[in-house]
Amino acid sequence: MKPEKFQSLEEARHALIKLLQEWVKSNKNSISDNSGVVRLEVSVVMAHPLEWLTLQDCFQKVYWENRTQKEQFAGIGAALEIADGKDGYENILLAISKILQDSPETVRFYGGMRFDATATISPEWQTWGTAHFTLPLVELSTVDDNVTLACNIYLVEYADSKLQQLQNLLQSLRTEDITIPDNPLIQLERHDLPEYRQWCSLVEQGLKNISTGKLNKVVLARAAVFSLARDYDPNELLLQLRRQAPQAFHFCFQLAPHQAFLGITPELLYRRSGTQIESEAIASTRPRGQTLEDDERLATELRESEKEQREHLMVLERMERLLQQFCKQTERLSYLERLQLRHVQHLQSRVQGILLPDVDDSDLLPTFHPTPAVSGTPDPEARALIRELEPFDRGWYAGPVGWIKRGQAEFAVGIRSGLLCGRTLRIYTGAGIVEGSVPEEEWREIEVKLQSWQSLLGRS
Repeated sequence: MKPEKFQSLEEARHALIKLLQEWVKSNKNSISDNSGVVRLEVSVVMAHPLEWLTLQDCFQKVYWENRTQKEQFAGIGAALEIADGKDGYENILLAISKILQDSPETVRFYGGMRFDATATISPEWQTWGTAHFTLPLVELSTVDDNVTLACNIYLVEYADSKLQQLQNLLQSLRTEDITIPDNPLIQLERHDLPEYRQWCSLVEQGLKNISTGKLNKVVLARAAVFSLARDYDPNELLLQLRRQAPQAFHFCFQLAPHQAFLGITPELLYRRSGTQIESEAIASTRPRGQTLEDDERLATELRESEKEQREHLMVLERMERLLQQFCKQTERLSYLERLQLRHVQHLQSRVQGILLPDVDDSDLLPTFHPTPAVSGTPDPEARALIRELEPFDRGWYAGPVGWIKRGQAEFAVGIRSGLLCGRTLRIYTGAGIVEGSVPEEEWREIEVKLQSWQSLLGRS
């Protein structure tokens, strides 16, 4: 028998409250030693998770949407948070895996981690730590055409205070329809870290390291720092950003009031479903053309550039080596495809494999991250040079972001992203430096990559 589908979110909210009351009544004196999660769900005919998220009066929020826009997840509050500041994130992944074994298949943890766990954490990134994953208290999700409103109860921490928090959230949920207009952010000023001359100097230092054979590639990043005229809701910013890049992963992690890490990344790190795993290489960039002819010319230039092909192959060959390490068979699904985004185009190659028995995310994630697309090759030397040269802390920029559930996971690379701290917006963007790179051209490439964000920014 199919579960009842409610016509509106308001009807679904009342049904979920009733379901929770019935569960509490029947389990009040018999909470087991189960270490998993109880998930209560109701189905809805239609909803818009991100729009719904912007309405909710809760500082802790999470949003994730895959590139097909067929999977959207919006969560508020925290039934459980798992964070780790010292020992790396493998222990977090193992703890999550253990909890998921005793939980329904639809339970997901959402989170991410720093690009470089060994780098010093700067003040603006203190809240985020080395890694942080959240199981939302209340979640609205769309998977294909199935819309679900749910709440999660972590049994180990089941207590009257947590139950009261959940009940309060459900009572205060706003369920009306909303349309967010495109309102540009009012920027008061912008400065760049590093500024233009320093950037050119840093790229030259990177090229010097490449010419001496210390490394083949290093990815150097910039932070464009904007002072804003007032406080902005990060989820409203994401609503506007996703219109700039509909074919990207869209994410927003809000851990504290007026603090959020959000982005529109085109790049999949890996997606695992059972024993199947997919990954890809995205590297090498050209702007989009103003005309069809111009667009084709730039695409041909990108495909036929020896420098761009060399940069792309550094990423692809490493991803293939990693898959071969964890898989009993692998194959290329595509090679040097043209990936067209609104403002830029890249070269993309896709790969897949069948995992060996007992391989899980605590094996995969620490090995797959970072890719040469955000670090360089060899990775240890590239990361050391990044720590030495870049005048800011990357934090979660270029780190893995995504979700984990029982038997499945999806992680993207957190590029084309920004950190909102009150009225300061830091937008991070990088460029791969290889033999033949020109500092001025790499600066211009980053400016093109910034255009999706720039479209949101008006002037005072």
